[in-house]
Amino acid sequence: MGLLELVYDHTPISFQNLMCSGSGAVKYKQRYDRGYWEAREFCRDFDLWPLDRQLEYQREELARFVRFSYLHSPFYQRLYENVDVSAVRGPEDLQVLPVIDKEMLRANIDDIYTVPRKRGNESNTGGTTGKSLTVRMVPGDIQMRMAVLDNFKARVGFENLKMTRATFNGRHIVPPGQRRPIYWRWNAPCRQMIYSSFDLTEERLGFYVESLNRLRPQALDGFFTSMCDVASYMERHCIEPEFRPVAIFPTSETLTDAGRELLERVFRARVYDQYASSEGAPFVCECPEQVKHVELNTGVFEFRADGEVLVTSFTTHGTPLIRYAIGDRMELAPGGTTCPCGLKGPIVSKIEGRRLDFLYRPDGAKINAGNVSNLLKYLPNTIIRSQFRQSRMDELTILLEVDERRFEESHADGILTECRHTFGPDMRVDVCVVEEIPRASSGKFQMIVNEV
Repeated sequence: MGLLELVYDHTPISFQNLMCSGSGAVKYKQRYDRGYWEAREFCRDFDLWPLDRQLEYQREELARFVRFSYLHSPFYQRLYENVDVSAVRGPEDLQVLPVIDKEMLRANIDDIYTVPRKRGNESNTGGTTGKSLTVRMVPGDIQMRMAVLDNFKARVGFENLKMTRATFNGRHIVPPGQRRPIYWRWNAPCRQMIYSSFDLTEERLGFYVESLNRLRPQALDGFFTSMCDVASYMERHCIEPEFRPVAIFPTSETLTDAGRELLERVFRARVYDQYASSEGAPFVCECPEQVKHVELNTGVFEFRADGEVLVTSFTTHGTPLIRYAIGDRMELAPGGTTCPCGLKGPIVSKIEGRRLDFLYRPDGAKINAGNVSNLLKYLPNTIIRSQFRQSRMDELTILLEVDERRFEESHADGILTECRHTFGPDMRVDVCVVEEIPRASSGKFQMIVNEV
């Protein structure tokens, strides 16, 4: 534990709020300097450019980024030793370059960096792959990425830094052993109330709701499942929100249709999804029509035959990503599909989560997250939270946090029946009702834990 964490844990909550705001001030300087405002103006203008001009910008930026990476990264110099990088003039030329994956990044990370530690901001990535990776980002890239995100939010009416937001993330803001039921801290520079995602128990959710009603945020953002926990509690207890956000912006987790409908029903606001990654992948953002568009000014997506994408990101100058097999799958809408919103970027019809965001049938078939979540959709509003754990091909454990007032043994029998239909008769399924399902060390809740 660092000194600041030690001090934080042993100070009053009022001082912890000051420390959160102090940390927020540091991040504010990193993210919202002059480069950010220039990038915001560029993003607004880019939205209005005709498609041919946007594609020409993408081509020029791609060629420039590949040359930069080759000149400044020892790893890419070795990787492209027998490649004429000047031949890469557009996305169609990327196939002359080899594909890289996360293990290659991890094993060669010191040679991939283009800047020393003192000139970059380091952050750690994780996720369902189980590999930890430290990436370096230069200030210009950080500010550009924040500008793209805030331009996405502004399209649907939310102005970051001017409006108040409630954020559910993985920061450890509640010290161990805290007794007061205050599971949130204030970041004044960003007009942001940060809510702990580690303390969302049935007994504590009421305090979260009371805090949100006092705050009256104009947006909710952060972990999708955490926001769904709050919404589910409010619906089960017939609690109406005393505020109506402009929008809801989930991050970090794959959305489900049922979860989106729940959030929109409870908070009477639309959910707008966006795709990126902690490594720095290009962006895919939903427009006001809730249609997903590729942000052409942030990079290039290549689509393999099986739907897996390779990403090349223009905002990764510190740790370049070129033809990176990120492990996600996407589908483009049929050619000629247009959107009434007016955005020019290609339309993405479907995004699937990481490759481990599924379970196996005993015969090796994959059951994706959407189908897994459907195993519970017909139950009468009794499941607070569920987790599907698989360590063998023919064994599945389902952990359930339930509403004890409504849950009946017959509901567990119904789950087993659905599992037999989905996984077949050879799958051994145990349904376990538990008081609390543990979260991952990051604070995220994992619906699927695939250890096969």
